[in-house]
Amino acid sequence: MTNDIRTRWTARRHRTVLAALCLALSATAVEAQQQPDRLTLDEAVELARQNNPGFLSTENDRGPAAWNERAAFGAFLPRLDASASAGFTEAGTQRIGTLDFGSQSTDWYSSSYSLGLTWTMSGNTIFGVSNARNSRRATDARVDAAAFNLESSVAFQYMTTLRAGDQLDVAQRQLDRAQQNLRIVTTRVSSGAAAGTEGKQAEVDLGRAEVGLIQAQRDVRQAKLMLAEQIGVALPADIELVSEFTVFEPDFDVDELVDAALDMHPSLNAFRAQEGARRAAARQTKTSQYLPTVSVQTGFRGNTLQALNEEFLITSAEDRVESQRESCEFQNAISAGLSSPLPGYPRDCGGFVMTDEMRRDLISANDVFPFSFTKLPFSLSVQVSLPIFTGFSRQSQVAQASAAADDAEHDRRAEELRLRTAVTSAADNLESAFRVLEAEERNLALAEEQLFLQQRRYSLGAAALLELLDAQTTMTTADQAYLNALYDFHYSLIQLEAAVGRPLRDG
Repeated sequence: MTNDIRTRWTARRHRTVLAALCLALSATAVEAQQQPDRLTLDEAVELARQNNPGFLSTENDRGPAAWNERAAFGAFLPRLDASASAGFTEAGTQRIGTLDFGSQSTDWYSSSYSLGLTWTMSGNTIFGVSNARNSRRATDARVDAAAFNLESSVAFQYMTTLRAGDQLDVAQRQLDRAQQNLRIVTTRVSSGAAAGTEGKQAEVDLGRAEVGLIQAQRDVRQAKLMLAEQIGVALPADIELVSEFTVFEPDFDVDELVDAALDMHPSLNAFRAQEGARRAAARQTKTSQYLPTVSVQTGFRGNTLQALNEEFLITSAEDRVESQRESCEFQNAISAGLSSPLPGYPRDCGGFVMTDEMRRDLISANDVFPFSFTKLPFSLSVQVSLPIFTGFSRQSQVAQASAAADDAEHDRRAEELRLRTAVTSAADNLESAFRVLEAEERNLALAEEQLFLQQRRYSLGAAALLELLDAQTTMTTADQAYLNALYDFHYSLIQLEAAVGRPLRDG
């Protein structure tokens, strides 16, 4: 009896859904003959993973987390910085306010380069790898949990949309029964076997059924819009949801379900990964605050300086040579005036002469801008620092990191308790929903039989109109109650799967 009711109920749904959708969407006859787009639950979930904005925003965190882990490994390598510059300085007097820094007789071109190498080793460097790795794992677990939650949300809305379609079937059947009753009543009224007021009452009942159908059509449209919002893409108005969900007697072992949830639930895995990340961060904070920091710096530098006025260079060089010659002659004169000449004097001052070759070399040496660099001396520095007293900021940071790690542990334990309660409650709800569904199937069969008998009795004049309408109301109530019980079962199963963290349906 139970399987026959389900078969007839499902068959009625398939017979009426196309006509109801066409009425809801005001489609033409040609459009009604076209095959609508089809969407399975698996396809809806896949579309949501590709298009849901909230999930994509969470998934974007994978990239930065992976690069943070690479950067933690890269911290063991030296840092290399390169820079280059070029400049022009115009001739003139250099002043700042009233201060005069002297005049410059020519324009200058200048350029420079610097190649710096820095290597630093500290507690943050050593323990940063573990912290970054655990943070990346926490991010991956958080994304997996978001994907699972998205799948559950899409499944729930997919089921809600199916329910709206079945509710439309219920409204359509109620309208069909109201029309059938109206025909029966009209036949009796026209034959004089019933009063005209009974016909009006049947018309009122038909009008109520039409209102119910209009509301059901609206609910179908809104459910599809909500499903499209969950998926993240617009869906055709005539989209057909084709996944089928069977009803079965739940015989799950609650203890096994609880163990499965505590072992592999994506949400709990995210809390565990977050706890590991907080513990790693606490270790890094504690050790880095007490270990020394070693820093090694070296670099290579060079520059150029080219005068634009070559005559200025030659004149300056000649002045320097002349000054050297005069200094030489002055020293010779001093040595000659002494009773005992200075060692090495008198010197030959004739060599202090500016030759044409020296002028050519000077002009050639001036042609250095921008890449004929003069290399500066090599430099190397090593620095070791050890924090001694930091004004209790070290203790504050360690305390905060430890507290954050403890908070993560408490959050993980709270999630374990929540899952244990959620699984137990959802399993109980599913068992109750199955029993209610069985009872509503029996009620539906009895209501259908009662309506058939009352229609026969009324048509033969053995029953009053109120008895017929009461039987129809009972049938409508039973039909609606069966629909509610059916989807309460499916909703309860989705909630149990969400609590356990994995699918529980066969197939």
